[in-house]
Amino acid sequence: MTRPKELGSIIQQILSPAHEDAEELLEDIGLGAIPSREQVHQEIDGKLLSPPDTLPHHWLSTYQIHWKPEPYIPSLLSFEPAPPPTSLSFVRTGLDGRVRGYAETPNPRITTALTSTSMDRAPGSVGAFVRGKSGYVPFQPGGLDEVLLSSTQTGISEESVKGLRTIPPGFSRGLRLAGEESEDEALADLEESLPSAGGELVEEGHATEEQEPEIELRNGGPIAEVDELLPTTRSHLRPTKTRRTHRAKVVKREWAHVVDINKPMTNFHELVPEMAHKYPFELDTFQKEAVYHLEMGDSVFVAAHTSAGKTVVAEYAIALAEKHMTRAIYTSPIKALSNQKFRDFKQTFSSSSVGILTGDVQINPEASCLVMTTEILRSMLYKGADLIRDVEFVIFDEVHYINDAERGVVWEEVIIMLPDHISIILLSATVPNTKEFADWVGRTKKKDIYVISTAQRPVPLEHYLYAGRDVFKIVNAQRRWVPEGYKGAGEALKRKQDKEREAAGLPPVQRVGARGAAPRGQRGAAPARGGQRGATPNGSVPRGRGGGHARTIHTGADKNLYVHLLGNLQKQGLLPFVVFTLSKKKCEENAATLTNADLCTSVEKSEVHVAMEKALSRLKGSDKKLPQISKMRDLLSRGIGVHHGGLLPIVKEVVEILFARGLVKVLFATETFAMGVNMPARCVVFSSIRKHDGRSFRDILPGEYTQMAGRAGRRGLDTTGTVVIVAGGELPDQTTLTTMILGTPAKLQSQFRLTYNMILNLLRVEALRVEEMIKRSFRRMLPSDFYRISKKQLLR
Repeated sequence: MTRPKELGSIIQQILSPAHEDAEELLEDIGLGAIPSREQVHQEIDGKLLSPPDTLPHHWLSTYQIHWKPEPYIPSLLSFEPAPPPTSLSFVRTGLDGRVRGYAETPNPRITTALTSTSMDRAPGSVGAFVRGKSGYVPFQPGGLDEVLLSSTQTGISEESVKGLRTIPPGFSRGLRLAGEESEDEALADLEESLPSAGGELVEEGHATEEQEPEIELRNGGPIAEVDELLPTTRSHLRPTKTRRTHRAKVVKREWAHVVDINKPMTNFHELVPEMAHKYPFELDTFQKEAVYHLEMGDSVFVAAHTSAGKTVVAEYAIALAEKHMTRAIYTSPIKALSNQKFRDFKQTFSSSSVGILTGDVQINPEASCLVMTTEILRSMLYKGADLIRDVEFVIFDEVHYINDAERGVVWEEVIIMLPDHISIILLSATVPNTKEFADWVGRTKKKDIYVISTAQRPVPLEHYLYAGRDVFKIVNAQRRWVPEGYKGAGEALKRKQDKEREAAGLPPVQRVGARGAAPRGQRGAAPARGGQRGATPNGSVPRGRGGGHARTIHTGADKNLYVHLLGNLQKQGLLPFVVFTLSKKKCEENAATLTNADLCTSVEKSEVHVAMEKALSRLKGSDKKLPQISKMRDLLSRGIGVHHGGLLPIVKEVVEILFARGLVKVLFATETFAMGVNMPARCVVFSSIRKHDGRSFRDILPGEYTQMAGRAGRRGLDTTGTVVIVAGGELPDQTTLTTMILGTPAKLQSQFRLTYNMILNLLRVEALRVEEMIKRSFRRMLPSDFYRISKKQLLR
């Protein structure tokens, strides 16, 4: 407790402080000295010119009020009333807007994904954002505005009872209720109510004639004949001009515009000053044109050879969508291409901006770029997925797959069903009717599309025949036929067959037919004495009824065919190479013949082992010991791979990754490996030029050959690509080879047909009709010349 004496001294010090204590006291209360100019400016700026963003903390207790809410339980049992269908609005008149009255106006309906095709409808559930829902209505397709408008108008004007329609779609009349008159009875009542003169109806033309005064001749006689009515003298009145109805000339609109790429685009950087994606190399002219039109928001159709750089256009569209904060969808015909593009795009862009959607895999569906097959996109469109609202570009890769008889209809469905705000990017191999197909897309979507085609191949190809354990050039890099090489291949094949027959104790083959070529099949010729029963004189097996070989006889030479071929190509430095074998069984059989081949170094073997173990770690213990995995592990460790549709998905993915890294030197693959998979090799080998298309055996078409042969030649690494055709027991015909190698690829033809899935999806939506889908298909929108030519072919 403080003493009174000490308290008195403290009070005295406060009342009459010393000089030092007074300075401290004044400084504490802010009055220690006269402030300087800078201090005054700082104080004004801090307190007046720049007030604080928050209130002082001691104010909070004075302005904050807390109260305890008291719940009212009955309010939980009441529901909000439904929004009224109509509302009252003012009816104004005059310039001053004077209120003249009131009118009842309908309120805009709240549309949902279950009732409307509009892009302004309310969003659906979060779970159905990516893939949609079966009950959802698809969005309004682009180019079908007038169809939707007319269908809704007819739906309103049709016969109805209390606002409910009574005439089903496709029926001439609806349900006739009791007490209603039929159309015939109503027409009979109408005829009875009409006035009649003498029991006959007066026609409109006769009534007008009766109202006109009767014309009499000058002599007062009656009208006898029509000729007497004709004037005998020339009238002085000016003749009146008769109106002629002219038909309005229908001006045909060109929707497809062909871009000339022969002129260099010198002002590209002025037209596109800030590119969405920069490349470390100079773009080609066709790539610059495509990038420019993408920046302008146009649709493009790019047709170029394999490995020409079509992927650059797709990458720029993805980067542009990411810049605009929208989405881009990349569609491919097969899952192998989807997986490969997913890996490539993740390396080009960030992993968070690329996702993939397939039937069994869904990775990062919220990404700005989604890779999927065309069937997945069709399902999203029919199910009304809300993700379609955000899409700016849809990229269709390998559009020439529309010629596929089974799946070609999917491309037409998707193009027709795409909404109007989406720009379409079509990527295809070189086809002759690019403008025709692009014009159909433009007319269907009612938007311009620019066709950019280039026939230039970045790496020219040279084509060889492998016969008699040697290769012979038959087509050079300038796409010219080399007859000397074809003749040399025929002579080498004959010498080989003579040696084999001599070793078997058979007479040599007689030279018949083409120069130096072995006879093809010897139709009608008797087999040589002592030869194989049912075989031709050259020892080959005759073809079966379907055009293919009835049975393949594996001789010692056949088993060592790829051993000698591998040695020949390895000496010429043509590794790695792809052997296209048009049979799954043949792929594994041919790979099994290279039992003693080891093409990997010890470092490469360890890389293959690490990649296999990393990929197979996702499998269970029992699955790792499957026979297919054990066989592939042995082949891949020696630099040999197999790729076909019968392999497990994880095995195919491992083979693709190892081949892209250069660890697979020889790959035996089917035709699906060539479908857009950007994995070029130094050389491509064809084990056969005949395939089975599901109906019969036939020669490979020029488009199919170009697609597979285009994998030869690595851009920037090889000056030319090498394509080798293996001649088996007989030399291919010269006409067949020239047509296949130098021929024109097949045109894009419509494979549209009605499927149950399409009909059921369209019947769910009242505004979309099956007839409109048929009218807008590529088959129906072709020019009339196509039908005329087809009719002539049918008549023949």
